[in-house]
Amino acid sequence: ITFAILHVILQPTGLEPIVASVCVGNLFGLILPYLATVATFVHIFIRPCLEFFLYVGAYEAIVLEYKYAWIICVLLLNIAVAITDTSHRAVEGADYRYNRSRYLDKAACKFWDSFEGYLSTTVVPWSENATLDPNRQFIFACHPHGIHCTPLGQFHCTGTPFDKRFPGICDNKLSGLAASIVFKLPGVREFFLSMNYIDASRQVVEKALEANRSLFICTGSGEESLLTKQGEDILVLSRRRGFVRMALMYGCDIVPIFGVGNSDLFATYSWGMGFRMWMQKKLHISIPIFHGRYLTPLPYKVPMKVLVLHPKLVERDQTMHWLIHTY
Repeated sequence: ITFAILHVILQPTGLEPIVASVCVGNLFGLILPYLATVATFVHIFIRPCLEFFLYVGAYEAIVLEYKYAWIICVLLLNIAVAITDTSHRAVEGADYRYNRSRYLDKAACKFWDSFEGYLSTTVVPWSENATLDPNRQFIFACHPHGIHCTPLGQFHCTGTPFDKRFPGICDNKLSGLAASIVFKLPGVREFFLSMNYIDASRQVVEKALEANRSLFICTGSGEESLLTKQGEDILVLSRRRGFVRMALMYGCDIVPIFGVGNSDLFATYSWGMGFRMWMQKKLHISIPIFHGRYLTPLPYKVPMKVLVLHPKLVERDQTMHWLIHTY
C-alpha cells in the first residue's frame, strides 16, 4: 500500500525515480514511509469511525491527546510481531509475487520499476541465444554485494529486465535469502517478506531446496558490503562455500550474476573498519559508512549492467573442490 500510494502521488511529478532510488539507498530507513502510511490510515479511516460511533471530537480526545502513547504501542506491537512471527522461516506460501493484474500490486511494481529506469539497468546474458529452463532448479549467486545488492532486484517480481529476457523463472517457485536480522526490523521486515525472501539459515535453505525451489542470494553478505569501494569490485568467496555445498547436496545448477557498476553507486569510508568488521563477524551486524549524491542516500546515477553468466551444471558426483575451482 505504501509503495502504491507513493507511485500515485509521485508519478505525475516526475520525482518517482528519485524517491524510489532514495528508498533503495536508505533501505533500512523504510520504517519512515511505513509509519507514515500507518499515520495516514489512522487519520483518514479511524477518525470518522470514532466520531461516528462515539462523539464528535473523539479523535482529538483519544488519539491526538495520547499520540505518543499510541506511537509507542505501535512500535511495541511491531517488535512483538518481529520476535514471535516465523513467516520468514516458512517455505510454504513463499510464492508471493506482485500481481500486475491487481491495481495496488501494479502501482507498487511501477514504483520499483522507476528505480531500474534511474540506473538504466540492462541484462546481458552469456550469449545471444542464452536460455534458462524454468523447470530446472537454480541457485542464482549475485556479486558483488556493494552497499545494497542491487542485482537481486531482478528477481523480486515479474516484468524486470531479467524476467523479460528469461521468462518463467521469476514466477516459478523462486525465493530470496536474507539474513535473520533483516526480519527483526519493523517496515524492513515487511518489505523483504513482500519481495518473497526467506531466512538464510541452513535449516530453512534445506527446506526450500527439498521443496524444489530455486533461490537467489548475495553470497558475500555483510562482510562484502563493508569492503565496498568505488571503482573496485571486491568479492568475498574463499569462506563463502555454503551455496556451493547446497547445490551439490541437491543437484541444482549455479547461475553467477554480476552487477557491473553496483560498487560505484555510493561513496564509502573505512573509518572504524576494524570495529565494524568485528561487529559483523561476532554479531552479524554490518554497518557500512556511505553516502550517495549530495551526501544523501540517493545513489550516484551509474548505468547498471547485470551480467548473467553461463550456468555451472551441478551433478551430485562432482567434488566440492572442483566445483569451487571452476566457479
